[in-house]
Order: sequence, then C-alpha cells, then structure tokens
Amino acid sequence: MDEKSAQVFLPPGERCFERHRLARFGETVTCVHCESDNVVRQGTTDKDAQQYWCKNCETYFNDLTDTIVGQHRFGLEEMFYISKEMRSEPTAQIARDLDRDYGAVLNFVHKVQDVSGNIDEFDLYGVCEADEIYVTAGEKGLEDKDESPRQRGLSKRDAETSKGTNHQS
Repeated sequence: MDEKSAQVFLPPGERCFERHRLARFGETVTCVHCESDNVVRQGTTDKDAQQYWCKNCETYFNDLTDTIVGQHRFGLEEMFYISKEMRSEPTAQIARDLDRDYGAVLNFVHKVQDVSGNIDEFDLYGVCEADEIYVTAGEKGLEDKDESPRQRGLSKRDAETSKGTNHQS
C-alpha cells in the first residue's frame, strides 16, 4: 500500500496504540502475568508497541501480549481498519484496500468474530449484505420420492436394434 493510501484509510499508529492501551489497561498499566501495577516502561517492540518490565514477577510484556493482535503479521493500524470496516464492507474489498491476501484478512475477521463471542441475537432491518451467497439454480441432485429412478439410455429403441451394434442398416 502506498503512503498516500495509508493516510486516507488507516488511523495513525500512535493513536491506535493509545486506544488499545486504554481499552486494555484503563488509566494504569498492570502486568498481564501477575496483575501488579509495579511496572516500568522498557522501550518498544519491532511493531512499535510499548514494552514493560514487571518488578514483581520480573517478566517483560507489551501492549499486544496475549491479545488477538499480538501474534498477527498485520500492523495495528491495519487491524483497526479491518475491525472497523468488517461491519460494512465485504472482506474482499478490505483485502483490496489494504493490498493484502484475502485469506489472511478473512482469517483475522474470523478471529475477531470468535473473540467477540456470542453477542445477543438481533433483528436485521434495512439493507443487509452477506458475502459469498450461492443460489441453487435447479433441482439437480434432489430425489423425487414419488417416482422410480429415471431410465438410462434411449427408451424408444426396440429390443432388436439395441442388442447388436449402434449402426442401423
């Protein structure tokens, strides 16, 4: 994705990390392992996530540790974009917008849906869209329980000509 498109579609990276951190930890960052608030900042990861050192359990963790966005190859900005757009855009369009593989985007969409859990049932109204709907065009493969199976071959031939060859003299 070129730089101009990224500015149009993707939110700024630091803003994504701030929102993620606030949603995950609230105002005070706590250790993901022992839940202690005795943590100090220790630089950033290669994905620009803030890294922390817990003084109680002496372990490192970062903003993305133990989250669905932690072990994914997408950038946090792309994951925010996918999470936002998956409600209104087809997955194929999101993949084209980000210039990413359709399967990878679909996999992430499924992870987000799985983590969301069982949301209460809701009624659909207005215009609703669904990806990849296949409409049956006929009755091929359906059995008719009232009739015997169809006959094979030509039924109008008489028995003599069908016993020999297919040539008629």
